[in-house]
Amino acid sequence: MEAIVQTFDTIEPVRPKLTAVKTTLYELIGAINDAVQPGEDWLVVETVLDLFDTGQAKFLSAAASVVNN
Repeated sequence: MEAIVQTFDTIEPVRPKLTAVKTTLYELIGAINDAVQPGEDWLVVETVLDLFDTGQAKFLSAAASVVNN
């Protein structure tokens, strides 16, 4: 009986480096609104909610905003 052996490399997948951008909620909504087609305004709300739900966007406290500027 032959034994089948398979090896796997444990190299981590390449992930793009993410850039942090500080902006206002108003500017975020405006940028997303500029990217959607007319009549697809519902996508703006869904996109903003998804960004916050997935942790890709988050609110900073007023104190953190002053310290980092």
